Amino acid sequence: MLRDKGQLSFDFLLGIIVFLFTLMFVIQFIPGLFISTSGEGSLDSVAYRTANLLVEDPGWWGNSTHNGTNWEIHTGNISRIGLAEDEFPNIRRTYTPNKLNRSKILQIMELNETIITNNLGLYDMISGTKINYGYNISINKNGGPLIINGSIISLGKTPNANQDRFKISRLVLVETGKIAQFCVNELSCWNLSNESVCINVTGPQNDSVIIQIIDFNFNTTNSTFHHAKLNGTNISSNNYSIYKKNNTSKFINVSQSLPVNITNVSSLRFVFNNSMFPTNATYWLDLSFTNFTNASLNSTIPVEYNNRTEPLFEPANLVVRVWN
Repeated sequence: MLRDKGQLSFDFLLGIIVFLFTLMFVIQFIPGLFISTSGEGSLDSVAYRTANLLVEDPGWWGNSTHNGTNWEIHTGNISRIGLAEDEFPNIRRTYTPNKLNRSKILQIMELNETIITNNLGLYDMISGTKINYGYNISINKNGGPLIINGSIISLGKTPNANQDRFKISRLVLVETGKIAQFCVNELSCWNLSNESVCINVTGPQNDSVIIQIIDFNFNTTNSTFHHAKLNGTNISSNNYSIYKKNNTSKFINVSQSLPVNITNVSSLRFVFNNSMFPTNATYWLDLSFTNFTNASLNSTIPVEYNNRTEPLFEPANLVVRVWN
């Protein structure tokens, strides 16, 4: 006879019990793998969060009437610190993450430790007491510290060698200075027979004067760069560097091999020490070549460095270290 009462089989009941015990185990133990807690176990997430904030956020400032991402000029009202470029200062986000703003980098170096730790969350609350983490934030380039305006870009302290610390590194583009780029056919000579290219530079210059010449096209095998002059006087090799590249290579430093053969070169880059342009004056910079004959070099009017400068972004690594 069929009955209306429902019955649970022993196997089903046993399965429900095992499932509930398993669920209780998951609830009790697994969250510790994902949720940060006080102490060293949370330092990796602190380092990760700090690096992300710096490279993906332009930061924010605000008062009762105004706000924006240009916190670097409103340091008294900072609510969030970020280093990302802010093409639109009134929008709270950036469209160019990992591209760092030069002014923000220089300004964070001037902030006091309290502002930095509070805005980047580099602290923990233990039993109602605020405990600051040890930290170091630096930007490195070519295996060494990045230097902007004569300052090493590093803030915080250096941990002891035997101290546990967590490290996060992010690949970024950093605005390191200004560069003026010219095609060969834009250049001019003081004298069309001496093949000495002339470029005017107006001082004072706070950063290295970087000049890049592109689109070389020589049919001779003896084209060379010989030397540089400033206002008619030879410039010491200690005061400038030369880099060359072809269509497939990266820029290679050839400062120690004057004269420089440029037969198969597609671009040349000159980096001059800014100390050579100290005053409010116009400096005449000559770059001397041989076999540089080009039909387009038909002018004796110097090109202007200052009129062609634009930001120079170079790859680097932002490194965040955090410890107790």
